[in-house]
Amino acid sequence: MEKVDRIIEIIMEYFLIAALFVTVAFTFIQVFTRYVFGMSLAWSQELVLITFVYTVLFGAVICLKNDDHLKVDLLDNAPAWLLKAVRVLEFIITAVFVIVLMYFGYQLFMNNLASGTVVGILPIQQAFVYIAIPISAVFMLYFQLRKVMK
Repeated sequence: MEKVDRIIEIIMEYFLIAALFVTVAFTFIQVFTRYVFGMSLAWSQELVLITFVYTVLFGAVICLKNDDHLKVDLLDNAPAWLLKAVRVLEFIITAVFVIVLMYFGYQLFMNNLASGTVVGILPIQQAFVYIAIPISAVFMLYFQLRKVMK
């Protein structure tokens, strides 16, 4: 299972690197064209927003896997039983949140897929943007369950 975890993490990290590069590059291009030519590329802002959504959601997966989310050091010196109780509560809250995210993200994806709505000027369906929500939620739930198995 560790090998599967690592493969998923590597794929996500490379995807995040590419998405972050696209976000930064097209933000720079947008600013450059606006100031040099007095107008910006209309579609570049939409592309930046799409890649930013993917970066945030897939970055959250990596943070959850590596346990890199914000933490409060208040309980570090607490008794072991209290730490265990807090970890169980953390798992339950996170799992419920991710399952809700998965369910409603899937509903959002299906509704947009059925409607065929496109993202502004780009010929990309909004469903393509919204599919990132349930996909990231599936991976978050997977890594959350892997934490419990360890």
